[in-house]
Amino acid sequence: MRLLTNLFILLLIPGSALAAEYIGNSSCQTCHSAEFEQWQGSDHQLSMQLAVTDSVLGDFSNVTVSFHDINSRFFTDAGFYYVETPGKNGELERFQVKYTFGHDPLQQYLVELDNGHIQALNTAWDSRPAEQGGQRWFHLQPDEDISPSHPFFWANHFQNWNSRCAECHSTNLQRNYSPEESSYSTTWSEINVSCEGCHGPGSDHLAMAESSSFSGLNSGFEIDIADKNQFVYESDAPIASNSGGSSTGQLDTCAVCHSRRSMTGGYEANQGYHEQFQVNLLNHGSYFADGQIDDEVFVYGSFLQSKMYQAGVTCTDCHNPHTAQLKAPGNSLCSSCHRGSTFQTTEHHRHVPESAGAQCVSCHMPERTYMQVDNRADHSFPIPRPALANKVGAPNACGNCHDDWEESEVVASYVRLFGEEQDSPWGEANYAANSLDVLALPDILSAANDESVAAIRRASLLMKSVNFPARITVESLQKNLNDPDPLVRRGAVEAAAFLPPEARLQILQALLNDEVKTVRLAVANQLADAFSFSPDSQRPTLLRLYEEYEQSLLFNQDSPGGQLALGSFYYRRGNPIAVERAYLRALELEPAFVPALLNLADFRREDGNEEQAELLLQSALTVAPDSGAAQHAMGLLQIRRRELQTALEYLRQATLMEDASPRYAYVYAIALESEGDKQAAIDVLIQSESQWPNQPDTLMLLLTFLDQEGRGVELLPFLSSLSRILPSDPRVRSLVIKYTQ
Repeated sequence: MRLLTNLFILLLIPGSALAAEYIGNSSCQTCHSAEFEQWQGSDHQLSMQLAVTDSVLGDFSNVTVSFHDINSRFFTDAGFYYVETPGKNGELERFQVKYTFGHDPLQQYLVELDNGHIQALNTAWDSRPAEQGGQRWFHLQPDEDISPSHPFFWANHFQNWNSRCAECHSTNLQRNYSPEESSYSTTWSEINVSCEGCHGPGSDHLAMAESSSFSGLNSGFEIDIADKNQFVYESDAPIASNSGGSSTGQLDTCAVCHSRRSMTGGYEANQGYHEQFQVNLLNHGSYFADGQIDDEVFVYGSFLQSKMYQAGVTCTDCHNPHTAQLKAPGNSLCSSCHRGSTFQTTEHHRHVPESAGAQCVSCHMPERTYMQVDNRADHSFPIPRPALANKVGAPNACGNCHDDWEESEVVASYVRLFGEEQDSPWGEANYAANSLDVLALPDILSAANDESVAAIRRASLLMKSVNFPARITVESLQKNLNDPDPLVRRGAVEAAAFLPPEARLQILQALLNDEVKTVRLAVANQLADAFSFSPDSQRPTLLRLYEEYEQSLLFNQDSPGGQLALGSFYYRRGNPIAVERAYLRALELEPAFVPALLNLADFRREDGNEEQAELLLQSALTVAPDSGAAQHAMGLLQIRRRELQTALEYLRQATLMEDASPRYAYVYAIALESEGDKQAAIDVLIQSESQWPNQPDTLMLLLTFLDQEGRGVELLPFLSSLSRILPSDPRVRSLVIKYTQ
């Protein structure tokens, strides 16, 4: 009998034929009682719970609240929690609140609809103390015009728990989505983030513990998330050095949930982060141009930028992994690696001791508020650079406290106290890349090629260099395709998009079998339209790559964004039937999904169906009148119909929106000139050049109009810029001769 038992245990240990299984935290509690006790009451333990008396924080005492002219009544009945509010069809209905979601500083509530769809209510409970403004119901989208047709209405896709939130709030969550039924049978091992949510399935560990068969580092877990760091001060060094080992396993594990990313397939605890997740790069709208957090990005992308990451710091150097709280309060935590005698001095921070300005985090971890009440710290640990922040439109830590000062006062005070700002070549380059400044391309690529710059920053610049089709761009991406960091390789792959398919195939063929999945997926995306240019010997490899990419996209087919990506892939693969199916499916999931409306409208236009295209564009404008893309597309449709006066207003609106581009201004200027208003066209182009400097098309059109009007003095600065960009262009040389000789 003992032989059979030992054989069974042997089969369970790592490397055996049987995969480890999830066994639940009750199996951990006996041996790890201290850790289990610390976990109680933590954000992880309270990440999701059944809605019962001990878990519900909100006021369900038959109270009615109204937001966006929508009334919601919160009450209890027979010990259960309910909300009475309009449902998907706009009719007042009664829904049981089945789960709580989070607890501090706010708590959300989940309702289960048909087909296993679990939805998060728009109305949440502010769980902060009353003296801090809490203990109230509030709406998560106060500035949106919410109605049942709005994409952010609680019963619509963007409030869906199964596809958007679930993986990071429960342990071993399986979506179990059925595309045929548009249904979920979502399951979890444990409702919250429990022991195995971080450590992975524990059956092997338990078997080895019970048989006393631990050996060396083999504890029966598929991943090693131990913190091996040992930060010690060498002599009188102001900052401690890491004399321990690498802790990348831990960081990758935390990043699974603490990152803005997309999934490439089902989660496996023994697989690396970049095999399963594609972290968002430092895109405009998610991050400010200097790298500070803008939208919710959940720490990892910020941390990868930091000197802390470069030095080997990992999450549990600062946070207790079981309470998820800081290991020490205030500056005492920072002094574990940064000598207080050097950094906690007036000579360093230039503030009154013990004041807010003397706190390390005030300057190096500035906070932004999300979901109205949730303050989150920037984990890139930036050095304040108020002049750079002012230039690129980013917040700065000095201004956060001195909010009654003018921007110039903040900069002057900073220079007086600290001297001139440290240079930030990457920040300047990233701002120029966001602004599409062609003349800054050498600086952009210099920062992208600089191996001392954080990999995520280099990757982001490479990705943005796709907007600069030039020989030096090709040289840079070719160089970085061989970088050891998968993020850099991925950025270089995405930069190849401006090349024709046959050139992309030639450049990227060496990465067809890259060892990292997210890099291979980027290659598949770039080569989707290159199959016909490939030799016969290469086609089986390409087909396998396409299959891997398609399966990755299908994993996210329960989201309109996933269907949009599928449609784009099928379009480049030359499969119009699949394209139409994907776009229509995206709109079934979310009828107000503007990108799908625009793509399908363009698809209809290509098919000669302008009437259907117009209906789709009208739907997009109804949902999102602030969409420059939708306004521009409608303007172009009206031009094709020769309704120029109608087109002008749409084209004008497009140039005013947040997602405007120099192309929108260029087209609007041409339309204005064709209607006889050349001065208005010139004004539009000058404004565009101010917003997006050194655009060749914009400058050429502007110079043409100014030349036609005989305004030689005004055109000289623009001619100077264009002559630097296109010195050999015959049109430019002709203007140079005309106006400078």
